[in-house]
Amino acid sequence: AAASATSPALARRVLLASTAAVAPAFLAARVAHAKKQPKSRAGGSSDGSTGGVSVPKPITKLSLDGRRLVAVGDVHGDFPQAMKALECAKVMDKTGKWCGGDTVVVQVGDILDRGDNELAIMRKFRALAKDARAAGGDFIVINGNHEIMNVLGDFRYVTKGAYGECARYTEKKRLAQIAKLGEENVEPPPETPEGVNPQTYAGLLARRALFLPGGEMAVKMASNPTVLQVDDTVFAHAGIDESHVEYGFARINAEVSQWMAGSRAQPPKHVLEEKGVVWTREYGGADAGQTSEAAACRRLEKALDATGAKRIVIGHTPQQKGVNSGCGGKVWRADVGASRGIYGNTPQVIEIVNGRVRVLSA
Repeated sequence: AAASATSPALARRVLLASTAAVAPAFLAARVAHAKKQPKSRAGGSSDGSTGGVSVPKPITKLSLDGRRLVAVGDVHGDFPQAMKALECAKVMDKTGKWCGGDTVVVQVGDILDRGDNELAIMRKFRALAKDARAAGGDFIVINGNHEIMNVLGDFRYVTKGAYGECARYTEKKRLAQIAKLGEENVEPPPETPEGVNPQTYAGLLARRALFLPGGEMAVKMASNPTVLQVDDTVFAHAGIDESHVEYGFARINAEVSQWMAGSRAQPPKHVLEEKGVVWTREYGGADAGQTSEAAACRRLEKALDATGAKRIVIGHTPQQKGVNSGCGGKVWRADVGASRGIYGNTPQVIEIVNGRVRVLSA
């Protein structure tokens, strides 16, 4: 839900309450589904074996070797605001070209939902990643709770415009197949049930085909890590604790990837639980309704000590007053609610150079 300019406190409560109880319900539903279906929709087994499906291997650790590091917060389907954030980071010029040299960019997840241009953002980020790597840099997107929700088939925050974007993308591919193979050799779209809006129906079918496990966009997202460590900085959409470190970041990444690619019946519980890596609000500060962060800071410190990291960068909880830190600089909050589906705030990014953290504003 977008925020009202006249009632930011109410808007914040609505945003947080809207997802507060979602994760446990997902966990219960997925466990029940897995018990009924020992095989995944792509033919893999429930124990996580790939069943012949090609599963990407997300990166879990990266060394900077002196390079500049930039963190970009949640963008939620808002292409113009996402581009402003990259220009602010000085990694993309006014023409949309990579100009960041060997800079490493990490976007903290939640490309999806609340905005109309999700596929355009995904496509642009992939193009920039290719150019960044050619220049000695990198551009890494991590999975947020809204990526997890869409692969679970929870489309409650998908906008009408985003459904339309999916339908247009799917139809464009179908027409390309017709041009290549002939119309008689390409399956026509299903008939719209009586009483159903054809555009709505086409959008929903396209969304399911693209984002459910094994779908084209789900497989693309399977390449993204869910937890990433870049030297002494950990990136997770919402946060980590010792249980996530003990389970292993690489294991979490691998199991999420297998599930998104369609070779695993369910993701690890660490992305479904209320305190999971894409869901917890413990580190979101005052904007997450936290009145005291002492206990959360102690848990975070133990987790960071176990990884050898000094800090974590998160998104997830929109910060109305911009990027800020907590726990004595051990947590940095990158989600400034820049998407117009949230607050439409001025984009900001986090820059880390030689261990020094600073905030850049558009």
